[in-house]
Amino acid sequence: MNRLKSPRLWIVVFQVAVSAGLLGWIVSRPDFRATIQTVLAQADLRWLAAGFALAGVVHLLCLARWRVFLSMAGVRVGWNESAGIFFAGLFSGLFLPGGAGGDLVKIGLLASRGHDPALSALSVIMDRLAGSVTMILLGASLLAAQYPWLSSNPVTAGIVQSIGIYLLIVALLIAASVVLSSGPVVSHLPPGWPGRAKLVEVSAAYFRSAREWPRTLGAIAISAVMLALFFLTYYIAARACGVDPGLVRFLSLMPLVDIIAGLPVSLGGLGVREGVFVLLLGSLAGVPAAAAVAASLTGYMMSAVWGVPGAFLWLIRKNRP
Repeated sequence: MNRLKSPRLWIVVFQVAVSAGLLGWIVSRPDFRATIQTVLAQADLRWLAAGFALAGVVHLLCLARWRVFLSMAGVRVGWNESAGIFFAGLFSGLFLPGGAGGDLVKIGLLASRGHDPALSALSVIMDRLAGSVTMILLGASLLAAQYPWLSSNPVTAGIVQSIGIYLLIVALLIAASVVLSSGPVVSHLPPGWPGRAKLVEVSAAYFRSAREWPRTLGAIAISAVMLALFFLTYYIAARACGVDPGLVRFLSLMPLVDIIAGLPVSLGGLGVREGVFVLLLGSLAGVPAAAAVAASLTGYMMSAVWGVPGAFLWLIRKNRP
């Protein structure tokens, strides 16, 4: 009975309903489903193989970036251990909103191995911040470069402007987090402040990224390459399905797709991502809805399949004493 009253359970139910509802609405017509099946059946195997391999490289780069921040946070984990935890988190993130669930799994697995939960969480937060900084820089650049094309349709113009405001807000929040977690601010907290000692410790680790700026810049460089290749994976998926609005134009759509699909309203962005692809590719490039959905699902599967080993790694790590 308590489980039925759990807010977490109802959140998951809501996310499943959103994903199922959106996907069901998108493919509700029999002729539409037949077209998708035809597109997928005729997909170019060479493009599919290239996309699958590239998605693997993306995940390895993501692991390398996280390891930089694990080290900065003072969490000493070997490559094998961190890889197992990373892919376990990747697998969990396939079924949870916005990747946050996967992050919680990584933190939990680190804690189960005796690592400080706060510093483990800090490594994940710093990793996410690096990804956000990269999205701000790369995403804003792509949107600016293709703004005339992206704003040629009133609906897409509104989406671009909204995402631009979102990126600005994220940039301001990151700047605020740096100020609020600074040494002087934390040191002025009253001695009896709950968790003050831990805040001081976390703050010191947080600012280690500023002191060790070459490593931070290296992590952001890794992140930039990773994000660009992640976007390219979806372009390759689109080419496999016979969709090609142009490389630069397609890449300029990806910040919009990725940010909207990352909203915690569905499981792994399923349904939301496909709907955004249908809207953007249809409005701006005249791509049939079935082809857009096929491209989106193909790109998702290229990346998601790499999370399958994480199911076994998660079980191994969870049950290990």
